[in-house]
Amino acid sequence: MARLVSMLVAVATLTLPAANASAQIYVHGGISVGATFAVPAPPVVVYDYAPPPVYVVQQPAPPPVVVVRPAPAPVVRPMPAAVVAPPEEPFESEFGIGTRVNAGITGAESAAMGGGGLFLRLHTFPNLQFELAVDGFAGEGYGGAVRSEVPVEFSALWFFGNHSQRFRLFLLGGIGASWAQVGEGDRIDEPWYLGALGGIGVEWRLIDWLALEADVRGFIRQRVNERPDDPAYATDPMWNDGNCDEEHGCTDLQGGGTFHLGAILYF
Repeated sequence: MARLVSMLVAVATLTLPAANASAQIYVHGGISVGATFAVPAPPVVVYDYAPPPVYVVQQPAPPPVVVVRPAPAPVVRPMPAAVVAPPEEPFESEFGIGTRVNAGITGAESAAMGGGGLFLRLHTFPNLQFELAVDGFAGEGYGGAVRSEVPVEFSALWFFGNHSQRFRLFLLGGIGASWAQVGEGDRIDEPWYLGALGGIGVEWRLIDWLALEADVRGFIRQRVNERPDDPAYATDPMWNDGNCDEEHGCTDLQGGGTFHLGAILYF
């Protein structure tokens, strides 16, 4: 019996791991052989909890600071007033009839003569007029001789400035012919002249159809007819046309000047 127990113990020892089992033999009124197992401790379960999320709260950006600056006061620079010229009046051709008083001298030693005249003006271009005039002069001629004269002149007048201006300056030039009577009684000379003239004048329009004018003219002319066939002619200042003297005889070339002041009606 004792041998059987020893064998069982040996078998039990071989079948059980030494680390985890132990054999206990209880002998109490019998034989009891049993294996006692050491139950390992339950595994320790370690739970790794994820860390709580970190919430980063970003504060909103502060509102922009609006600085209101008053607008600068506008700089007002006075602009020069624009001078707008009135529209120019269209030019229209016109015809004028005028009358005038005259004063004139001829030769170097003549006394003044006076008279009057009539003239026509044709205003065909803004700055150009044509004039046809007939005048009469009477008075004392050279050396105190009684003299009368009727000149006929054709002139061109060039006006400066705009045709619508009231006051205008003009230059003139033209040709003329004249008949004169010198002396009294039986001793009468009747010279005929042809020549040229030039001058300067002004015209002042009082209203559209009425103007005043004044001008000064100079002339040079040539006698074109024969003198009386009398030896006393050249030496008698009360008879000849003023271009004769005892020393040099007579010449046919003569010069002088006239002044005119008149009024014109335009149509």
